[in-house]
Amino acid sequence: MFQNLFAILLALCSTITGAQTDRLHQNNTSYLRTVLLQRSDLEMSMPIIKIGSGDQLVLRFDDLRSGVHDYSYTFEHCNQDWTTSGLFPLDYLDGFEEQFISDYAFSFNTKQSYTQYRAVFPNDQLNFLVSGNYLIHIWESGNDSAPVLTLPFYVREELATIQASVQQPNLTRFRNDYQRLLLEVGIKEVPSSNPFDEVRVSVIQNFRENQPLTDIKPRLIANNTMLFDQTDLVFPGGKEFRRFDIRSTRVQSERIVKMDRTQTGTDAWINVDQNRSYQRYAFDNDVDGQFLIDADMARNKHLDADYVMVHFALESPFWMSQGDYFVVGGFNHYQTGEENRMEYDADLQQYTCQIYLKQGYYNYLYTFLEHGSNIQDYSMAEGNYFETENNYQVMIYLHDNMRNADRLIGYSSLTSFPR
Repeated sequence: MFQNLFAILLALCSTITGAQTDRLHQNNTSYLRTVLLQRSDLEMSMPIIKIGSGDQLVLRFDDLRSGVHDYSYTFEHCNQDWTTSGLFPLDYLDGFEEQFISDYAFSFNTKQSYTQYRAVFPNDQLNFLVSGNYLIHIWESGNDSAPVLTLPFYVREELATIQASVQQPNLTRFRNDYQRLLLEVGIKEVPSSNPFDEVRVSVIQNFRENQPLTDIKPRLIANNTMLFDQTDLVFPGGKEFRRFDIRSTRVQSERIVKMDRTQTGTDAWINVDQNRSYQRYAFDNDVDGQFLIDADMARNKHLDADYVMVHFALESPFWMSQGDYFVVGGFNHYQTGEENRMEYDADLQQYTCQIYLKQGYYNYLYTFLEHGSNIQDYSMAEGNYFETENNYQVMIYLHDNMRNADRLIGYSSLTSFPR
């Protein structure tokens, strides 16, 4: 039932399709791991910077192959719905269209050897001229057919003001399981004669860019304020994220029940997880789905952290023939693929999978995906509760008729029911 309700809401409130959001996080290799794009001054942050402010983003990724390889990156300006805006690089970039990655370093004293590549932007050779949604494409020398990595980020202006809050829904069918958003967007400084059509809103829950609500229309525009207080402007509440800690490979943390250390690598087994869809809500400290790379006794955690094969297991008395379970979180951008798809073990009555992850602290959830659908259903294994502490990202766009492209003119982040 929850999945059907959310599908209806997405159809009513959203114009983004799965095919469009599939562009956002792409890794076309098996050897590039732990891809991070975040603010240079704040870990576990949304990759968003203010135009002309001096803010910077840092890109990191590990190449598990030996030696050094040549990488470069380019940018693509996108509209609110992540379609290409049609602007030329000369329109939105001050600097060379292609930038080369010259900053790299080798892992130290790890069983899994890797080379980490790093790039910081904007920089002395590159700046952004236009706000909006962007994709960064990473290219490997000798392979010009497609980028090896693609990641989204955002460049914002401060033209629109945002007042946002989260409350328990009034409608009975949403009241116990969903969270209602109320938004007031100030547009006094926004250069638009038709804000109803030209000003657009997107809302993301817990940095989960693959299932946003977008192009939401205001109920009222008055006194340079757009009011969004519809009773059905809701998100499933979900549940606090599950977590595990593999910062140490010598000492088992709270939820690690077994570790197998050999000369070539380490395996870690997480305690078998129960289905929480029928359990009562219980608060637990999490990091809203994010993850933090770290290793005990490390002088440089990005180079001293090793890789661990992490084993997941979800209790299930029967096999679900209509779809598959996946392990998702910020570490894989909530994407579903063969690596994080779970297999059913009838003897153990468990869904299991294993994922190769770098040492650190992780949040995760189990999501269910019906065959032929692109809408993830978290209610199957996690449940929905209005009390859940979630983080929301609110983005305000202006369609610039002169450029025929969307600018990002406002951004705000808020937490529901913070503890």
